[in-house]
Amino acid sequence: MHRLPDEVVLHIFTFLNYLDLVNVQLTSRRFLKVGRDNEIWKQICFERTRAGLHQQRMRLQDSQNHQTLQIVHAMEAIAAQETGNQASIEPSSERTTYQVTAQRRTNMMASWDPSYPNEDSNFYQEFIHRHAPVQLSWLQGVYRGKNDNMVQHEATGMGILYDDSECMADKLIAPMDDGSICIWDVSFVQDARSEPNQGRIIEKTSVGLLAGLDLRSDRNTRITQSKTAMTETGAVEVVSIDNKQKKGYFGVTNMLNEVDLHTMQVVSRSPYPFAITALSEARHPVPLTIGTNGTVHLHDPRQPIAFTNESENTRLELIGGTPPKKSSFLPLMYGGGPSGAYVSLSQPGALSILHIPEGQPWDGNGDIWVAGRFTSLLNYDRRLFPKIHGTVHSGARLSSLALLPFPYVPHDFRNLLRPPNLSGIREAKARSGNTILAAGEYKGKGSLELYGLSSEPKRGILVSDARTTSNPDTSYRNRYSASRSKLLSAVSHGCRIVFSDGDGWLKWVERDGSTPVRQFNINDAIRTHRAARDLDSLVNDHRSAQVQEPAMDAAEGDIVQKIIPMVASEATGNDVPLGQDNLLVWTGDGMLGMVGFGTQATFLADELDEQAQDALEHEQMKREREYDREMRRALERQAAELRWVRGYGLEV
Repeated sequence: MHRLPDEVVLHIFTFLNYLDLVNVQLTSRRFLKVGRDNEIWKQICFERTRAGLHQQRMRLQDSQNHQTLQIVHAMEAIAAQETGNQASIEPSSERTTYQVTAQRRTNMMASWDPSYPNEDSNFYQEFIHRHAPVQLSWLQGVYRGKNDNMVQHEATGMGILYDDSECMADKLIAPMDDGSICIWDVSFVQDARSEPNQGRIIEKTSVGLLAGLDLRSDRNTRITQSKTAMTETGAVEVVSIDNKQKKGYFGVTNMLNEVDLHTMQVVSRSPYPFAITALSEARHPVPLTIGTNGTVHLHDPRQPIAFTNESENTRLELIGGTPPKKSSFLPLMYGGGPSGAYVSLSQPGALSILHIPEGQPWDGNGDIWVAGRFTSLLNYDRRLFPKIHGTVHSGARLSSLALLPFPYVPHDFRNLLRPPNLSGIREAKARSGNTILAAGEYKGKGSLELYGLSSEPKRGILVSDARTTSNPDTSYRNRYSASRSKLLSAVSHGCRIVFSDGDGWLKWVERDGSTPVRQFNINDAIRTHRAARDLDSLVNDHRSAQVQEPAMDAAEGDIVQKIIPMVASEATGNDVPLGQDNLLVWTGDGMLGMVGFGTQATFLADELDEQAQDALEHEQMKREREYDREMRRALERQAAELRWVRGYGLEV
């Protein structure tokens, strides 16, 4: 086959099932390249979707109808011969069953196709994410204490520092409940000669750094006081990383800490009148947007906001709707508007803030979107802040906002029960625009919502025009099949959408927001991992006769509070190494993990903890040896002094 052109080899590969197609890639580099053709794997992905299975059922039904139709034609021909009517009987349709089936398959695939014309999708990796086993790998734990008294610290947030290309996640940065900042290496090492370092802790600051405590005080006191401050509000979106300036912003109660990631020191602290509940994306030189329980602020790190009044007076003045006295907010200028300005919320509780990236075509909406415990999305224009640009009524209380950098496709275009509108689908995907992905809770159930942003009045929500906000073709709300509990976080993952709910589920759906792809519960992974670990420990200790079920604890009811893709939205399919488009998750119990796909986990937490414990023991032994050497030197000096004193005839 090496003499055949690639086109012929590719046509032969279309007759193979996906297992044989994977195995044939192992034979040569040429077959590896041809065997990962995007169109082949796109067809394979389609065949195993709900639309593909529906098309197969329709094809089987057409085959049965065609056989019945042939019997009818044969009986009619016999009847015509008996009556002497020799006129030929024409079939009811000129198209054959094969042509009908092929056309229907083309239409259904066009309705299902989640990719866009300007999107570089990798459907081989897409197939892996849809059907390979899901693996949950826990990052190395942060412990305090010794031996059996070791207690694991909990993370109180999560942020990502990307590599130099700003495409792949390089470091995971998280504040801990003891007031410190911990950094994990989550980068992918392609060089086989280099030792993999994924999941390991590479740096940790001193205890109480973010809580603003005196580092010279007692360690246990700092841990207790820091835990109270770090866990007081329970906010999720309180960590934002600036990849360009290598700075991190951490909200702790009502204080914003700006940390230099090179020196891991706090360079500024900015107080706010209420507890900080949400931070926007930090991207220099755009000011950071900060949401509190009662206000929304623009923060310019070049001149932090400074309050001159007492906190209680400031709260009363903000609630009354008047700015604090003595120029509490310093007037900073950015894009024609004051970045020190603020707006008071009529209803408390901003939980998520979304920035529209710079360079996007103007769509008539503002640059800032705010969602929270109130039932509308608030839209602000940074140039005119704090004046509100408009609102979009949702009815749900939203806890997560994300941006899909693709135009909104009306949900009716993807309905399999209706004839597909191919021209409408192509037109919708070819337009410019973005889609807001929102997740939250509506009347006790999960709500997954899509809102289209477009400069055309009939194609986007355009909050500045009240007539278009109620257009059903510009938004979709899934409040029936998403989840029976509140949705906590939702992001784009490949050509799918993934979200987490209050029952511990990670669920993947198509980009239409309703068609299920797969689901995974982190509590099942926790139980399996603990059962295997306990069984291994019992076997190693030769106590197999006393095997018992692993004890249930708080982690058995864990949830995923936040999801962050390891691949930035600006990255294309060819920029992502195979098997590295994973997800980083932060659970309700303060644990950090990586969700991957395949038969083997990316890394094992037990091995990382054992290596960390070995390193600690090695460091402890090293300190003990140094202490022994210092004590020996001190005793030798003391003995030498005694001998020197005895030489003068003195008795000691």
